[in-house]
Amino acid sequence: MEAASHDAPEAITTYNPFQGNRLGLDASRVTVASVAERAVHVEFADGSVTSFHHQWLRHCCYCAECGNPADGIRFNTVISFGSDIAPSVATATDGDLCVTWPDGHESIYGPDWLQHHAYDSTARRQRAGWRPTTWRSELADHFPTVSWADATDGGAGQLEAFQKLRDYGIVQIADIGVDPVATEQLANLVGPIHETTVYGRIYDVKAEPVAKLGAKTGMPQAPHIDDAFYYSPPGIDVFHCLVNTDEGGMSTYVDGFAIAESLAADEPGAYHLLTTLPISQIRRHPGEIDLRNRGPLISLDEFGRPQGIRYFDRALAPLDVDAELMDAFYDAVREYNRRMIDPAFLAEIRVAPGNGMLIDNHRVMHGRTGFDPSFGRHIRLCHVPRDEFHGRLRELSRELDPQHHDVYLPQGARS
Repeated sequence: MEAASHDAPEAITTYNPFQGNRLGLDASRVTVASVAERAVHVEFADGSVTSFHHQWLRHCCYCAECGNPADGIRFNTVISFGSDIAPSVATATDGDLCVTWPDGHESIYGPDWLQHHAYDSTARRQRAGWRPTTWRSELADHFPTVSWADATDGGAGQLEAFQKLRDYGIVQIADIGVDPVATEQLANLVGPIHETTVYGRIYDVKAEPVAKLGAKTGMPQAPHIDDAFYYSPPGIDVFHCLVNTDEGGMSTYVDGFAIAESLAADEPGAYHLLTTLPISQIRRHPGEIDLRNRGPLISLDEFGRPQGIRYFDRALAPLDVDAELMDAFYDAVREYNRRMIDPAFLAEIRVAPGNGMLIDNHRVMHGRTGFDPSFGRHIRLCHVPRDEFHGRLRELSRELDPQHHDVYLPQGARS
């Protein structure tokens, strides 16, 4: 039997239904198109005008012949044409932009696709327009919460849960129940569980006579990011409360982005050091694994905005920076830590048995107050990559909130 040939587009059945350069959104029609020296100028019926470089248009042709990056099946890549590529003609036809290239290839771009992917300053500002809802201790009075029934409806309720997790960095899912099986069901809402050497697949947080980690004691835990010593820390923390105490054992949460905002405003020198100099964080289990990461406590995105926090006070290794900066750097880290435990930044609640928490581990630090180990407090913990959560959020938004499905989201702490 001969092997199937994939030398031509028509020989492949792709996963995504063919859409070409269209999104299926309402959009203002293309009314005028003209070829200039390096770009095609496009006017829309709503009066907006923008330009698209020739190279960009040729590379972004998603016709059946050229392929679509959504499938990872591309016959047209950046080496398929030269930097001097230019259309033979560009026209506005039936509301679309139609471009004919010198080799006779024709590309058709729907107005919704063009406006959604435009890269003029106005369009880029719109895509970068999402902002986190930062918070301090007052969050405890109106904690973002969605019921399990709503969060699993596959529609508006699930989108609400995802959006709260996106915006606040944390959401409580109520009334899951105390069956341990529900832990994995909660995790699967946002993505597949990520197994690690330190925690395994699902980790039962309860006091033990001989504790390998501080979490398995009744001692208080200062707010922290889980596994800050990994190159890629866990993305979404999934907590499921099976048993809680009536005294102590309060859950504490701190918005790292709110601390970053306050430092930028009040202590710009410290903020600069924390966003540019690396701290090292380590964890070692003898004979098993030796983990360490080196990177900024506060990571910034291309716009200079916080996109990730990486700090675990008990895992902080000896600082390793220029000797002339050492004292100032210690002061900066100390100032972050001081605010992290300041009651003004600390939201404290008692999580009821049967409730769960989804936490952006690259933004929100979590901890707890001390408790009597004999009370049997039992929390189940696992992790899901942020990529999986953001990917599911985008796909659900594409259906229910298509105008905002592709906004820039913070990509997390970096090494």
